Amino acid sequence: MINKTVGKRIGLMGGSFNPIHFGHLMLAEQIRTTIGLDEVIFVPVGNPPHKALQTDVTSEQRYEMVKLAIADNPFFSVSDIEIKREGISYTIDTIKELKSTLSSIDQLYFITGADAILLLETWKDYKELTQLVKFIGATRPGIDSDALLKKITQLKSECHAEIELVYIPALAISSTDIRSRISDEKSIRYLMPESVTDYIYQHFLYREHHELFAPFFQMLSQTLSKKRFRHSVETAHTARLLAIRYGEDPVKAELAGLLHDLAKEYKNEKMRDLIDEFGIDKDPAIVHLPNLAHGEVAAGILKRDYHFDDELILEAIKWHTYGHPQISSFSKLIYVADIIEPSRDFEGVHYFRRLAYQNIDETIIAFCEQCDHHLAEKQMAIHGNSKKMVMTLLNQRKNDNE
Repeated sequence: MINKTVGKRIGLMGGSFNPIHFGHLMLAEQIRTTIGLDEVIFVPVGNPPHKALQTDVTSEQRYEMVKLAIADNPFFSVSDIEIKREGISYTIDTIKELKSTLSSIDQLYFITGADAILLLETWKDYKELTQLVKFIGATRPGIDSDALLKKITQLKSECHAEIELVYIPALAISSTDIRSRISDEKSIRYLMPESVTDYIYQHFLYREHHELFAPFFQMLSQTLSKKRFRHSVETAHTARLLAIRYGEDPVKAELAGLLHDLAKEYKNEKMRDLIDEFGIDKDPAIVHLPNLAHGEVAAGILKRDYHFDDELILEAIKWHTYGHPQISSFSKLIYVADIIEPSRDFEGVHYFRRLAYQNIDETIIAFCEQCDHHLAEKQMAIHGNSKKMVMTLLNQRKNDNE
């Protein structure tokens, strides 16, 4: 018997993956099984020559989303070869670099859309490229098959290119549409793996943001406990949804929600010093439990250390714990978002979540009444601001009903 050594058949699938979705994954899996590939390597582009990428999502984040999306498929892997490369990323350079790491008997198959085959002559050193890889063109309804077959015949004649077409059923999902959906607060569920959806959600990707958002996100991720950081992220998302519901600024609400617990984990000694420094009123509730003042302390730190001067956001952060008699409509959103965000789990939270999207004032009244009852059982006093805020809201309710 003659033993013949056979190299690996490796598929390469490049793309911006901004973000990756089920359309990409289905395409790779269908081609893998149709062609009989041993592996498919996803290659997120770095700085492509033909396409400008959205700049608010980093190459590293696109890479991480791909890694999450393919984690459950042992035949898929991801390479950061292009995102680590400086300057324009050309396919020919990527192929040469990858081939240098493989056995000489391995065969590379470059997976691309059939429409890209029509433009292959515009690629850098395309003739040399056709000698290094075999092309797999994924065709779908809507492609001009006559023009495509004519182009393939031409490339085979001129370059001895090896090009195979694989028909892939249409899957109407696009990264562009997903980005638009996120921006418009529409659902992206079932369009991509849940792990990618969660990553986008947790990192606030594909949304308009305040210019200070990213550095604060980074700072909080490093200074807060994992549980407190998650709470801050969830509060930010909830505040954004409430802002949209009640006609307030969603970007500012999101930032206020993210920053509201900046000082929550300070020790009592540090908290007392900052209460003195910022001249915070020493309500009996604060004297008993200094940490209650973490909202006012956080606002003071933002002004002192970060020169933060957005008073709308600062006021919301100040009063998110015990409120204020003249609490603004915007501040109410942060106050309530802190109460109802998804990771909260206490008696009555489901009721408050439903009520919050119907009447924000009634949510505050109901929550404060419940807190007052629980604190009374523990022989603890509610903060004076909370009492005055509830009285103000009750008077407004009475006036509205008259």
